[in-house]
Amino acid sequence: MDLIGGYLLILLVLFGANIALLLGNYRFSNIMAVIVSLAFSVISFLLMYSSSYLNPTLAFLLDNFSYIFLAIAFVIFALMLFYSKTDNFKPALYLTTAVFFASALLFASQTTLGLLTILLYSLIVFIILFVVFQLTKLLHHAKRQYSVIIGEYMTLFSILMFIFALTYNSTKALDYTMFSPFLILTPTYQLIYVIIGIVIVLVAGVLINDKGGSS
Repeated sequence: MDLIGGYLLILLVLFGANIALLLGNYRFSNIMAVIVSLAFSVISFLLMYSSSYLNPTLAFLLDNFSYIFLAIAFVIFALMLFYSKTDNFKPALYLTTAVFFASALLFASQTTLGLLTILLYSLIVFIILFVVFQLTKLLHHAKRQYSVIIGEYMTLFSILMFIFALTYNSTKALDYTMFSPFLILTPTYQLIYVIIGIVIVLVAGVLINDKGGSS
C-alpha cells in the first residue's frame, strides 16, 4: 500500500464513522440502514474507480496534501462548533458527506490502488457505516447527550487531521526501504472474501432480528 492509499483508508474509516453518527439522529430501521450504507459504499467505489482519469490534472496535489488535511481539520471543527451550538445535524451531515466524497476522489486520484483494493475500501465504508449506525442506538441511551458524543468525536477527528497536516511532508520524505513488514498479510483477494463473509453474516443477522422483532 502506498502512503496516500493508507491516508485514504484512514479517511474513509473516520468519515464513515462521522457520517454514521450524524445519521443516527434519523433512527432508521435496519433495512434502511443497509440501503444507506450500501449507497455510500457504491458512490465511494465509483469515485475511487473513476479518479484515475483525474491523475494528470491533479498531479500537483501530491506535494500539497498537508494543506488538504489542514482544510479538512478546519471544516470538521467548524461543523462541530455549528452542530454543538445549534443542535441542527442536517447541515453538518450534508457538508461532512460532501467533504467525504471530495476527499475520496482527490486522494484516490493520487494512488495506484487496483480494482480489488478499491472494492475492499468500498466494503470497509459499508461496514463502518452500518456497524457505527447500529452503535448509535446504544449511544442514544448513554448518560451524555448524543450531540455531545458527536461533538467529541468530531473534535478528535479535526485534531488528527491537524496532526496529519503537520507531519505529512516529513512522513512522505521517509525512506520506507528501511522498514521491514510487521506482518505478512493475507493476499488481497482472500481478505476481500473474508470481509464479504462478515458483511453477509452481519447484514443477515440484523435483518432477521429486525423481521423477528416486527412479527
